[in-house]
Amino acid sequence: MSGDVQSQSPPMPSSLSMIRTLGLIAMISGLLVVLVARYTEPIIKEKERLALEQAVFQVIPGVVQATATRVSFALSEDGLVRLDEETGTGEANLFAVYDDSGMLMGIALQAAAQGYQDVVRTLYGYDPKCECIVGLVIMKSTDTPGMGDKNTLEGNRQFMANFDALSVQLAEDQSRLAHAVETVKHGTKTGIWQVDAISGATITSRAISRGLNESAQKMLPLIARHLHVLKVNN
Repeated sequence: MSGDVQSQSPPMPSSLSMIRTLGLIAMISGLLVVLVARYTEPIIKEKERLALEQAVFQVIPGVVQATATRVSFALSEDGLVRLDEETGTGEANLFAVYDDSGMLMGIALQAAAQGYQDVVRTLYGYDPKCECIVGLVIMKSTDTPGMGDKNTLEGNRQFMANFDALSVQLAEDQSRLAHAVETVKHGTKTGIWQVDAISGATITSRAISRGLNESAQKMLPLIARHLHVLKVNN
């Protein structure tokens, strides 16, 4: 009886057959991942673009969005290039905001640095008159929820107050900042170029300051060279 049962058992698939099946499944899965990524990429980029457009107006104090104008520029050692807003040609790294009379209200710049888990990205407002950072929006932070994530950072009024008038004054030769933007231990801030860290989220606080310092050290000397062009929206 047992011999009859054994003779009727289905044969086990060969190792080669199993490998082929698993390979086919892996190939199909990989193809699906690529297709989903290609489909969602333009959607994600459009959402990021819209979020950036809104943030530009948020980091410049006193802006009435209904009457203000945002102009995108590409700024480098080679010069300042105004970009076409309609065609979206070129990659902008500077956004100038003008009032209804065409006068410059402020400049928005992007910054980024490695945080605890991922890159922390910010957009900050720069006022050439006071040579200071006058606003900040956390564009992306996935650090520890409740400590270093975007909502917690922006919800901490004491921390965000660091960026109401953070000094980024240039040195006399205008080649660098007079004082590097730096993070200090919570409650020990003494300089107007220092950022008072969030207790328990020092790594994220330092990432924000480091990103601001790297961006300001690079961009502000270039802005100083072309400020006469940026001051009026022609």
